[in-house]
Amino acid sequence: MIEVVQKDATHNHKAKITKRGQTVVAPLSYSRFFTNTASVINTAYNLVTPKPGKKFVITDIILSADKGVSGTNGAIVEVYEAEAIDTTTVSTTIYSDEILKLDRVILTGLNVLIVNEGRWINFKTNDNNVRASIAGYYINSEGLSDDSAEAGI
Repeated sequence: MIEVVQKDATHNHKAKITKRGQTVVAPLSYSRFFTNTASVINTAYNLVTPKPGKKFVITDIILSADKGVSGTNGAIVEVYEAEAIDTTTVSTTIYSDEILKLDRVILTGLNVLIVNEGRWINFKTNDNNVRASIAGYYINSEGLSDDSAEAGI
């Protein structure tokens, strides 16, 4: 039998193996949800607030349009990085699409890193009947999450 050990060279942490020989693979942290609802068109709505010295990893985006959205034209929704909580000026577009009346956009299994520390994650729309939710977690400059110390990473 050949013995193989997977470990982190910096901290000497070894990968975990189940008793059936499966390598344990898990996300760095549990996601937290952030939600906001648009009530005025073309206005910035904050979803994620920056933390000093942290970046944010987006794992899920859910956008929904209610019955008040026009039946002929959907709602144009843009999720973006911004330099301030109340700005509609887009630094980087994360996701943009048109959502039809009573429709949803569900993006799961993402691993989108917000590269710039200190950036807000906002959304804006041309219709005031839209809700946006983002799930994700914060990481430090070394790529470790807030929960990494608790998980022994």
